[in-house]
Formats: sequence, structure tokens, C-alpha cells
Amino acid sequence: MSTKHILGAAVLAAFGWAAPALANDVMPLPADATDMEKEAYAMLDKHCARCHQDGALKEGLPKAKSGFGHVLDIRRLAQDTKFVIQGQPTGSKLYDVIGQYSFPAMPDDCTTADCFPTQAEMMAVSTWITELANQAPPPREFVPLTKMFEMAQLDLAKQPTNRRDRIRYLSLRPLHNDTDVTTENLEGYKSAAVKLVNALSWNPIPYKFEPVDEYGILMRIYLPEIAWEPETWHRLEAQYPYAVESATDPHLTQLQHMSGTAVPIIRADWFAATAPVSPLYYDLLGLPDTVAGLEDLLNLDMIANIRNQQVIRAGFQNSGVSTNNRLIERHALNSGFFWTSYDFAGSKGRQSFFQYPLGPKEAFGETHAFLHDGGESIFTLPNGFHAYYLNTAEGERLDVGPTSIVRDDDYSDGTGEVVNGISCISCHSKGIRLNEDRVRDVAINDFSLPAEARQVVDQIYPGQDEVAKYLEADTQQFFGAMRSAGLDPEITAGGLEPIRGLFVYHVDRFINFAQAANELGMSEDMLRQRAAFVGHDMASLIMRLDQSPIARDEWTAAYPAILEKVTEYRPLVPQHRFAADLSHSVQKVLADTPYAAPPPPAHKPVAPAPQPTSYADATKAPDYVPTQHSAPAQSHLTVYTDKPSYTVGEGMKIIVEPRHDCRLTLINIDDQKRSCVLYPHPALPDEVIPGGSQYVFPPRGSLKTQYVGVETILAICNGGHEAISKEVRDTSQVSCDVSHNQSGAAQYKEVVNEVLALDLGSDDKATLSGATYRAVSTHNPTVAKAQISAHVTAH
Repeated sequence: MSTKHILGAAVLAAFGWAAPALANDVMPLPADATDMEKEAYAMLDKHCARCHQDGALKEGLPKAKSGFGHVLDIRRLAQDTKFVIQGQPTGSKLYDVIGQYSFPAMPDDCTTADCFPTQAEMMAVSTWITELANQAPPPREFVPLTKMFEMAQLDLAKQPTNRRDRIRYLSLRPLHNDTDVTTENLEGYKSAAVKLVNALSWNPIPYKFEPVDEYGILMRIYLPEIAWEPETWHRLEAQYPYAVESATDPHLTQLQHMSGTAVPIIRADWFAATAPVSPLYYDLLGLPDTVAGLEDLLNLDMIANIRNQQVIRAGFQNSGVSTNNRLIERHALNSGFFWTSYDFAGSKGRQSFFQYPLGPKEAFGETHAFLHDGGESIFTLPNGFHAYYLNTAEGERLDVGPTSIVRDDDYSDGTGEVVNGISCISCHSKGIRLNEDRVRDVAINDFSLPAEARQVVDQIYPGQDEVAKYLEADTQQFFGAMRSAGLDPEITAGGLEPIRGLFVYHVDRFINFAQAANELGMSEDMLRQRAAFVGHDMASLIMRLDQSPIARDEWTAAYPAILEKVTEYRPLVPQHRFAADLSHSVQKVLADTPYAAPPPPAHKPVAPAPQPTSYADATKAPDYVPTQHSAPAQSHLTVYTDKPSYTVGEGMKIIVEPRHDCRLTLINIDDQKRSCVLYPHPALPDEVIPGGSQYVFPPRGSLKTQYVGVETILAICNGGHEAISKEVRDTSQVSCDVSHNQSGAAQYKEVVNEVLALDLGSDDKATLSGATYRAVSTHNPTVAKAQISAHVTAH
């Protein structure tokens, strides 16, 4: 740090203020950083850290944008598949959002050209991402479905006959086959599955993974070792969308017969996206509907403990989860501990435990009692792992917390909802989170409280140092439980807490052609060969996968219909299927098949359902479906072209499929960032495109490629001029129509000669020039966007 910085920090400190940390002070380079890491780090430090590095954010930014706050943790970033695909700069979100085809370009606070990264700086990031592939071990051998069933059947045949009907398997096959999953992440995902199994077990002996096949992709679970009955596993079967049967695979048939179930194997990634999500999470653990029932289950009497001053409390104003005050309270359990929180919708009057520190009213009466709105609890299971509970002030069980009171900001692509199970697991990856107690010093010195009340405060609010001892001991107990299950407490998956990482892999992963083949159990070449015989509608969807991958919930819907056409397996339709708004191409695949889920109710709002803002709202909230709550799925917009590449002069068709009603804008941007407006167009109706339909552009006339390069089509569904202007503020915003050349518009000719040229025919020559952004629809209150890039070659 320079002398100037040191003097400035000293002056600020003298007035009780702290100078903002420098990014490289907060997250320095590893001591053994390579030259490529140093160059990439320098670029990220200069252009990204001010918005995306916790502890080094620019003034006025209270938290990292989009929940992404580890841009300088270069080693973690290398494993974070949400941002980096090793060996593939283009396609890695980190590179794409600062590359030439991202709109608006990043950094999004730049207003002049010299603020953006230079080509040399972009190359530094590109080289680093490319080099990551060279550090990887040789590719893993592809394991098809047939091989997996064979290995599971052979393993089950080796087990005692009196145990076989209670043995089940989790499979890591899709992750093992996925070439984008590094060895480190694969180990993290494996640990995630083990951790989650233990987090759903009442057996005091932790479950440990033992390889049962040569690839290490199958986890054998003897149900009694996690205190599960076959009926508990059946709760998963009832929702599992990837179950199959076969008249030709003898290994699968034998496996189903010996295990006594049609679904002896469940994918670990689906398990992580489903089992820790309430209400199923509660059901798998057998947790009751009320806090009173939970106390009975755990042999716990919280009010008696409070009255007898057998609790430890701490209170603070910023917990990182609760928006307002939060008070935490520890009770002893035979298995370890029971920490619970009291959360508040505000911080005034009886919602302030600084003024009213002796709640709840059932313990010491109403005079000095706070009034809380709800709470969250963490308690130890017999094996030392943690379980979680979310409830209203009245003790009613909740699946999802109200976002105005508690928020889950660990999941940057989520909606902020605290979902009991997965949100708590992610937040408490290291056990109990430490925060500084503020109540004791305030309340014990508040002489407006009677002496007896301050005596109780003295007993149950022991102060920061004492609380820290309990928190540290409880954290170490949790770490010990993880180690006893063969887990490293520090391990991550995709840069996240491992269960959350595996959850994100499944929920947020868009399915492209390669991943579709993987999940169907075959090679890409095999799927391409068989796609020629599946009919026009299904072939169109398979072609779309090459250009515009589809969201997980759409893939899940289409999976059984495709599986039946391209493999010898037949799908087993789950008992419980979630309704979803589907794009046109997926609807066509499911038409006239028994695999289509019932459509959403006709009265369902176009926009995502409003998030609960109070505990009362939360009790009435619909079921939380992870694949429909993530940001990628919310976009609900697909754009692709009729071919992946073109030759100069060739005509292009743009296909747009919104999943919800859409007021559409189409922008064309070339590889020099020149752009023009394709639609709206004065000669074409600017109408709402219905959700589930397909819009082909241009509906008449032609759209011709002009020059060699890359053409990017940005499709936007939007609700207003202000929103659309923000999205395309760096584009030229002139019409692409060749008839719109105005006298004196020098830029126009340059733009239209470079980007796609739109010609709707001679009847449109008299059209007034200049397409406008008439995006004033109430159908889409927020912007949803998607983009596709097509290569144009000379031949």
C-alpha cells in the first residue's frame, strides 16, 4: 500500500471510520500462483473486483452484485462451473459477460471505451481458462446406462440374500461422463451425496462411501444403516423422473427383481436437488408439523429451559440471513445441541429484544417479552450431522421463509427464498455461524429494567466470549462428524458448499446435445444416428439442443418421450409430476404421448408467483420447485437459428420460443459490436407473442448474411422502454431494414452493410424509417433475454 493510502487510512481511523479494503488485500494471489494466474488475476482485480469481491466492493455497494463475490479467489473460480468451463473461454460465463458478444457489456459501470478490458486483458483470461484444461487428468471412460445397470446388479448379487430388498444405489454416472466436470468437482459432488445421506439419517453411526464398481460411480445404501424404511425411499421414487424399465436389459430386470423395487438407482444430482427441499426434506426425516411436535421428538422443553436459565443467548442486528434483528438461543440435547433463532419483521417496539430481552411471553410473561415473527432451528442428529426446521411464531412448520425477513443470498441464481433444507445446509456449511452479541451490554445496563429482569439477562446472555466458546465447540463437533464419515469439512463442489454445488449442477445446468446424450445413456454419435429416425418434431428439438440448450425443467418433461424413441429402455412415469409452462418445441415432442404433465392452471399469473413477504404469506405459498425458481429457468425464453452456421449471402431464419407471453425485441450485433433493430418493425404487427408458441423471423421477406464473422441475435421479452434501453444501451439501435436508409445518416449504411440485412419486400419501401421500442406490455414486468451466435463463413 502506498504512503498516500496509509495516511488516508490513518485519518479515517482517527474519526472512527475504516477505509475500504483493497481487493488484493482481501483476497491475495496464492503464493505459488502461475504467470497465467497472475495475469488473469490482475485483469479481474482491475475490472471486476469492485462489484464481485466481498470485502473490496466499491463505495455504496452493500453486497456483491448477483451474489457473486469471489472473483479474485482464483483457485475456487477455476472450479466454479457456473463461471468457468475449463478449456473453454467462450461458453464460460466469466469470459462471455466481459467478451464482445455480451450485452450490456461488463463492467456495467463503464461509460467510456477506455474503461473496458483491452484485448490483451481479455486474452489473459482466455489463456488462463484454456490452460486449465491442460491441468486436467486424461478423460474418464464413458459409462452407458447398460454398464451401470450391469455393475449394480453384479454388486447386489454379492450381498446377503436377506439384505438385498433393502439395498439401494445413488449414481454419479452423469457427472462422471460429463467432460466439463473436473476431477476435483467430481470428488466434491461425491462428498455432497455422502453428506446429504448423513443429513437425512437418524442412525448414530455415520454413513461412509465404499466403492462398489471400477469407476466409483455407484453408492450402495443399506437402508437400515440410515434408519430408512423402503417406504422412505419410495417417497423419492414417486417423484423421480428418470426411472426406466426394459424388456431387453437382463441386468436391469434382475436388479429390480432382487431389490424389490422398480427404482433401485437414483441419480445423485437429482437427489441433491430434491431431497433437501421441503416439504420432502421434512418427510424424509419424519419431522412433525409443529415445533411442539419437534420438541416431543427430541425430548426437549424449550420454555422450561428458558425459565430455568439453561440456555445460551446472543442477539445482533445483521446476521447475514435475517433482514432485521435476530436472536439465537442454544439448548442442550442428548445428541449435542439445538440452536434456534427468533426472527423479526422489524426492529421497533416489541420487535426489539434490546428493549424487551426476555421473550417469548410464555417464559417470563408479557411485560419484558419481545414479539417475534418466526424462526429457524438447527439441531444435531444422532450421527452428529445437522437437521433444520423453519417455523412461524405460533410454531407452525414452514417450507419457505418470507424474503422480507430472511434471505438466502448464497445462491446467486435463486430468488432469495430461504428453503428449509438446502438453504440452511448451504448457509451453515461450516456449522454454526458466529456473530457478535450486542444484547448483554445494552440490556444489563438498562436500569429501566427491574433488577430481577437484569439478573435473568445476566444468566442467559453470557456475553460474546462465552457464546463464542459454545459456537466453536459445536462447530468442531460438526467437523468431527464429517470426518467420521470420511469427509473433508473444507471440501467444495463447483466452488460452493458441496450439497449446494450438486444442487446447482442439476437445477441450473442447461442441457445441450452432449449432456442430453449423456443423460440418455449413449454417446453423441449414437444419438445423432438415431435422431434421424425419431420424426420431424423430435428431430427439431434435438437440433435445437445443438444451438440453444434447454432448461432442466423442460428437459425433464421431454426426457421420457425422447428416451422411448432413441433407446431400448422405456420410461417409468413418476406418480407426482410438476406442471410447467413449456416452450413450443417441447410441447410438440410431448403431444399425443402419455408423458405430458397436466398444464398449469389457467389462472396462473404470467410472471413468477410473488415471493412471500410475511410468515403468514409463507404458510400459504405453493410448493417450491427448484427448477422453476432458478434465474436460468425464469428467463423462459429461447432463441435459435434454422442452422448453426451460414455462408455469406445465405438466408437466415430466427426462431423464438417464449414460455410466457412476450413483447419481443430482436437486436442483431456483429463481431464489431455494430448493431441494428430487427424487430419491432413498422411493417410488422407488434403484438404479444403467446407463451408456448413459436415465432419465426422474418415472417416474410428475407434476412441475409452479409460478411464473414459472427452474428449474435439478442432476443428480449420486456415490459417497458426503460428496461429495454438498459439492456441494449451499448448498441447503435438503428433499424436493420435496407429500405430505412435516411439521407445524412452516415452510420446507417456502415451498420446495415455489416450486420444482417432485412428485406421484407417491395411493398414495404414506403414504410417510415426507424424502428421504435414499443415495449409497454404488462405481460412481462421484467426483462427476460436470450441470445444465440451464428458463424458466417465464405464457403
